[in-house]
Amino acid sequence: MDKIVFRGAQVLYAGQFIEADVAVANGRIAGIGRHLEGDVLSVEGYLVPGLIDEHIHGIHGCDTMSGAQDVTQMARCVVQHGVTTFLPTTMNAPVEETHAAVQGVKDAMLGAVPGADIAGVHMEGPFLSEKYKGAQDARANQLPSMENFQRLTDGTQEIVRLMTLAPELPGAEAFIRAAAAQGIRISAGHSDASYETMESALDWGLSQITHLFNGMNPLHHRAPGVPCAALTLEGLNVQMISDGIHLHPAAVKLAVRSGAKILLITDAMEAADMPDGEYSLGGQQVFVRNGEARLAQGNLAGSTLTLERAVRNVMRFAGITLSQAVQMATANVADALGLCDRGRIRTGLRADLCLLDRNLKVAKTMVAGKFEFER
Repeated sequence: MDKIVFRGAQVLYAGQFIEADVAVANGRIAGIGRHLEGDVLSVEGYLVPGLIDEHIHGIHGCDTMSGAQDVTQMARCVVQHGVTTFLPTTMNAPVEETHAAVQGVKDAMLGAVPGADIAGVHMEGPFLSEKYKGAQDARANQLPSMENFQRLTDGTQEIVRLMTLAPELPGAEAFIRAAAAQGIRISAGHSDASYETMESALDWGLSQITHLFNGMNPLHHRAPGVPCAALTLEGLNVQMISDGIHLHPAAVKLAVRSGAKILLITDAMEAADMPDGEYSLGGQQVFVRNGEARLAQGNLAGSTLTLERAVRNVMRFAGITLSQAVQMATANVADALGLCDRGRIRTGLRADLCLLDRNLKVAKTMVAGKFEFER
C-alpha cells in the first residue's frame, strides 16, 4: 500500500495539538513531522487517535447477545462515530445464552470483520449483586468461581478481556486473583462493596470501576463504598457514561476534578443511532423516550450515547480541553486494557485514526491504515 500523508489538521501528539503531517503505511503510523513524502491527503480539523469503547452492548438495532452477525454489524456502525476498537459487552443471562454470546463475539473476531477492531469481549455479569442489579436480570446471577466462569466461556476464554463483577460476593477474592493472573481485567460494578473491600480487591487484582455512580451503592460520608473508592484509590480506572442522564454534569465534573483516570464509555444498547421506540436489552423490553432508555419499571437500561458525543459532553460538563477529553476515550482506555499498539498517535503504532471537523463531528475513521468511514 502507498504511503498516505495527512496534512492540514491539528494533530494530537503527546497530549497536545500540534501542526504536523502524519504518514501512514502498511497499517502503521510511519512518521510524524513536517513536509513528509507520500500521497498527500489535505484535511482540516483535528486528527486524533481512534476512539476505544470498552463497554457497549449494541447499536443501530444490533445486540451483542444476538450473535456474530449482530457483532459484525456493530463493528461497521461504530466507526461512524470515530470508534476504531471496541469490546462487545454481554448482559446477565443463563449459562447457555452467555456462552453463545461470547462464542458469537469470537466468531466475529475470526471472521475478519470490516469496520472497528474487536479486541475481545467484556462480560458484564453474571457475578453481580442483586441489590444493585440495575437493568441486569438478577435471576441469572451466580457466585464467582473459576468453575462457573469456565462453564460460561468454555472454548472462548482467550477472548475475555474485561469482566464486571461485585467484589463483595463469596468467592470473589479467589476468582479475581485467578482471572487477573490470566490477563483478564476485572472491574467492580453492580456492587454493594464497602470501601474496605475495595481496598482489598485492589490487592487481589481489581483494576477498574464500571459506570461510576450507576449500579453501585451511593457515596455516603460514613459509608463511602464503591464511588469513593473509585475517586480516591490509586490504581483504578474509572468508566464514566457522560450523557447527562446517567450522571448529572456536576457529577461528571466531580469525577474529573478528583484526578481519577477516567475511561469514557457509551454503555450503548441497540437503540443507539435509532429513533425513540421500544427495544430489547438482555431479553428485557426497553422504552426509549427522548433518547433515554428505561425498563418498564423505570430502571435505566444502557444508553443511546455514542462515543464522540461523550467526548463533546465531558468537555462541556467538566470544562476540559479537547485533548484531555480525547485521552479519556483513547490512551486511558488502551492503557487500562493492555492494548499497547494503539490509543496514541505515535510512530510505529497501529494507524487507528479519527478526523474530527471543526465542530468535533467525525469526518473520517481509519482502522489499521484503511478508511472504514468517510463522511
